[in-house]
Amino acid sequence: MNRGIYATATGMLTAQQAMDVLTHNLANVSTNGYKRDGLAFNDALVRELNWDGKPIGSLGAGASPIEQYTSFEAGSINETRNPLDVAILGERGMFAVRAQGQIAYTRNGAFSLDPQRRLVTQEGHPVLDPQGRDIVLPEGQIAIATDGSILVGGDPQAQIGVFDAAGFRKLGSTLFNASGPATPVAAPTLKSGALEGSNVNAVESMVQMIQLSRQFEMSQRSIVSQDELTQRLIQSLQDR
Repeated sequence: MNRGIYATATGMLTAQQAMDVLTHNLANVSTNGYKRDGLAFNDALVRELNWDGKPIGSLGAGASPIEQYTSFEAGSINETRNPLDVAILGERGMFAVRAQGQIAYTRNGAFSLDPQRRLVTQEGHPVLDPQGRDIVLPEGQIAIATDGSILVGGDPQAQIGVFDAAGFRKLGSTLFNASGPATPVAAPTLKSGALEGSNVNAVESMVQMIQLSRQFEMSQRSIVSQDELTQRLIQSLQDR
């Protein structure tokens, strides 16, 4: 096996995976509450080299992704002046919603009222209070306090639950599963009339995509060059 070609091809596959992640991030640059993904890398098939019983270094076989992770860095807070829009300030904490028969979590606070006057997400998932119950509101002017308390006509009616856990795993879009038990945050800080935007940096992502494209092209040229050198070597051996 040509180790150089193998290592270069491994790097190209890794670059393609990284490009897929960047593309998905850019597609959600305008999605409220979206958290960007990233890839962590390591050398594949690292071999320790020795000479005369002494280590002289290591030889890798190209970069390989070892983990896809989610960055929970807070996105920008954008004013909407919609009284049912809510943003969580800081990186910790998520809203709890009931989605497809299970409890999921989200940072997208674009809420509204359904025909039953339940507080729901844009997808129609009911928003839950700190006890895990649906929030149903009476008629009247609605205001949401910084601790998540919901006032209707000046009277407190319910509270939006904000939960934290050891970690969260993506379900899809802006929904997450909790890694372990999720507990209510005792003193959350919310901002009504505002939404948290995506934490994707469009300019930085575009620069990374350009860099990956160039690396991919250079890797292609490298494979062609290595293949040509191998052919020349074989031909020179045959000519002897």
